[in-house]
Formats: sequence, structure tokens, C-alpha cells
Amino acid sequence: MKKLVLTYPNQRWQKDDMNTVWDLNPVTLCLLATSVKPDILVIAGGVHITTKYEFAFRNRRIDYGIRGEGEFVLRELLLFLQGEAERPTKGLIYRDAEGEVVVGDIVWVEDLNTLPWPDYSFINFEEYLQRGERIGPNRPPEYPSYSVNTTRGCPFGCSFCQVEMISGKKVRYKDPKNVVDEILYLKGRYGIKSIVFGDDNMLMANGGRYAAELFQEMIDREVNLKWVGTAFALFLLTDKHLRLMRDSGCIGLNVAIESGTERVLKQIVKKPIKDLKQVPKIIEKIHSYGMHCIANFIIGFSGETWEEIRETIRFAEHCGADYVKFFVAVPLYGTELYNIASMGEFLVHNEEFPKTDWRYSQIKSEEWSAQDISILRLYEWDRINFAPDRIAKVASLWGLSIEELNEIRRKSRQNLVF
Repeated sequence: MKKLVLTYPNQRWQKDDMNTVWDLNPVTLCLLATSVKPDILVIAGGVHITTKYEFAFRNRRIDYGIRGEGEFVLRELLLFLQGEAERPTKGLIYRDAEGEVVVGDIVWVEDLNTLPWPDYSFINFEEYLQRGERIGPNRPPEYPSYSVNTTRGCPFGCSFCQVEMISGKKVRYKDPKNVVDEILYLKGRYGIKSIVFGDDNMLMANGGRYAAELFQEMIDREVNLKWVGTAFALFLLTDKHLRLMRDSGCIGLNVAIESGTERVLKQIVKKPIKDLKQVPKIIEKIHSYGMHCIANFIIGFSGETWEEIRETIRFAEHCGADYVKFFVAVPLYGTELYNIASMGEFLVHNEEFPKTDWRYSQIKSEEWSAQDISILRLYEWDRINFAPDRIAKVASLWGLSIEELNEIRRKSRQNLVF
């Protein structure tokens, strides 16, 4: 049987000796593999295959693709390739005997509790835990740290977001006891000192009860680890959640607000924040529980006016967040934003190889250009976050000295190349 190569989009590979980091996508990785050994069998997975398999399968060196959540599909496929099972009928993309691409329905794991823990013994897990970004606003509180994901799916359907397409509308979640069992195992076996909850939003699970149960489980079983959350729905936070989060070790949250104008929020973004006037009050409440707050905003949507963009920036500046992130609206495949931008001929990217870099706009309008948005994003991010009365606090949040942070600011300006 052919040897297998599993490819993962945008996986970073580091050369052992030279400290050189290589960024490889499925296409380049399988080209490298098959150039060395032409009979290697290539299996591709990830967001690209799930959302735009047509482009990926133009590369005839890709033999199979896994569409959706691949834990069980990959196992079934490997058994099939060894002659021990039937070929999966769902979640698989392959070529038939005539070379035609056959596409199975997208697959999601309905019950996350059926997924076993990873076998950590297969990798140098101690070294793995020490890797990762040690600076930045969402950095782990202490090292070694572990990133935990307890839920999948999102019902909100924001116009710019692929999560609904990748993970479905239904929010699925792991049993809180199982989550805490694994955290305590990692703490005891590998000495982890902090957690990063990377869920798209755990507050949506089970009507908000899931998050409360998880935090209470962490308190009752004395996990005693600091943690940060990278994606919490500000409009779903309650006093009960905030109290349990604080008591379970939370020191900070990243919340997604997206726009500072009601029209853009409701008609374009379609995010269910009912009243923007309440946002500064909720952020103030987060602070009252001793946690910092980072806020996300997006500018440059199709249909957004220049004045609305400026209004979002003004709102971000005065919302009370300790740090604000500005992202450029990226028209990702399968999203409403992509469909609107492409139908209105507002896209300025290569259809087959679009950038997914949130620093560079790929949308234009009659009022502003893609370059306008890219430049505005960078300079307003710099102006707001690093004002003289804020820079010391932001440097502390990043884990840097002011001098080190100023060097990052300089390089950010220098690296904005069109």
C-alpha cells in the first residue's frame, strides 16, 4: 500500500538546525512529498477542504479530502485503506475510477463526549506546552499553559464568520466533569500553570448553563489555575457567570463587539447585540470582578460607509476596554459577506488564492479603497492603544516593556506592504 501523508493547512514546520520556519499549505506540502516519493497517498483536511474543496482538488496529487470534523472519518478511511472497513460515505472527498470528484456530506461529531483524550505520550508534550506566543494581549497567564476547547458550533450566523459552515449551527459541548478531569490530569502529570479557553463561545451552550456548570466544577474541585478566554459573547454575560469566572481563576476576557454603529451591527454584521449603549456598562462590570477586557472590532464591510467606519473607531476608543483589536473584514468562502461582496463586484482578490490576512482589505467601495481600510486599521490601532495614558497598561497586558512594545509598533508600520 502507498505511504500516507496527512496535510494540514498553514501548519508551521521548523527546520531543526537553522531555526528557519516554513509555512506550508496542503498544496505545497503534497507537492514536496510527492516529488520525493510519487506514490505517496495524500489526505487533506481543514478549513480549506471543508469550505472550498473544488479549488483544492484541482491539484490531482491530493487523493482524499475530509470535509468537516474528521476524527471519526479519518479513522474509517485509514481502516478502509488497510482493507478492514468500507469506504466512508459521509465526510469524504475522493476521485472515482473515472477521475470524477465524489463529495460526501459534511460531517460533525454530534456527541463530543465520544472523543477520547489525546494520547499525550505520542509527542514530547512537555516541550509542546512550553511553545506558543508568550507576548500579546491574549497570552497565557503563566507557563506551561494549555489551550482548552470545550464546545463546537454557533447559531448566530454573523455575516463574516465561517464557524457555522465549519462546525454547524448546533452548539455541542463536552461534559464539565470530563473537561476538569483532563485539566487536573495535565496539571498533575505535566505541571500546567494556566489555561486558555479557545472556544468560539461557550456561553451559548445549553442556554448559558453549561459555562456556569463548568466554572462551578472547576471551583468545587479546586483546579486553582489562572485562565483567560479568547472569545466570549459580551451580550450573554451575567453576574452569575462573571462571579463564577472570577472564582474559577479567570483574569481576563476577549469579547467580540465588531461594530460601533447600530445599522452595521444589525443589517450587515447581523450580530445579536441589542443595545450598544450597554457595552461600556458591561465592560465596566467585567472590571469590577477584577478581570481585564479586550474588545474586537471589524472595519471595511461591503455596504459600510466611511463615516460608519469612523464611528466604530470612536466607539472602540471610548468603550472602556483595556485593549482594542481592529480587524479588516475578510470575505471568507461560504459566508454572507463573501456572497455580497462578490455579487456586487466589490472583491479585489484572486478568486482561487485569496488572502486571509486580516491586516489587508480585499473589499472596495465607492467611498473607500481596500488600501484606505488597511492603512486606517493599523494607524488607529496604534493611536488608540498606545496613547501616553494607556501604553504602560497595554505593555503590562502584553508582557513587555514599553521599549519592546514600541519596537513592535514600529515593525507593524514597516511591514504593512501593498
